[in-house]
Amino acid sequence: MAVDEIVEGKEYYLYKVHTDKRLGYEVYASWDYVRLAAHSTGGTPVVFEKDPNNSSQYYIRMTESNYSNHVYLTSDNKGWIYLDKKSEASRFCFFLDAWGRIKLWHYHGDADSKNFKLHGDKNWLAADGYMDNHGNIDRNLFQVEKA
Repeated sequence: MAVDEIVEGKEYYLYKVHTDKRLGYEVYASWDYVRLAAHSTGGTPVVFEKDPNNSSQYYIRMTESNYSNHVYLTSDNKGWIYLDKKSEASRFCFFLDAWGRIKLWHYHGDADSKNFKLHGDKNWLAADGYMDNHGNIDRNLFQVEKA
């Protein structure tokens, strides 16, 4: 069931809108990279944690990973989203709509915020500023459900 608010510290699944795929992770080049996973393989719950220095930005933590303490969504210099320690983690902003769908973006500052995009057959998550010819960014919408 979709949620009508995000509560800091609670666990949620993020489903890609119009699919049964949840955010999860997979090892690639000695890091856990974030990608979509089929519902049958579970996906991984996430937890939103407010940045103590900016209440409109959040750390996003996965509840598990392959590497100890490397559970926070982080954007590398190419925009790929992987899991790292909190000290290295990126901050994200989001908008939750009336249907329980969330639009996430990686915060770099007002002029350089990046929207999420899914890439390739494995649906790797990246923050690369995707926007279609009509200015739509609906490819980064996720349904939020309690874990």
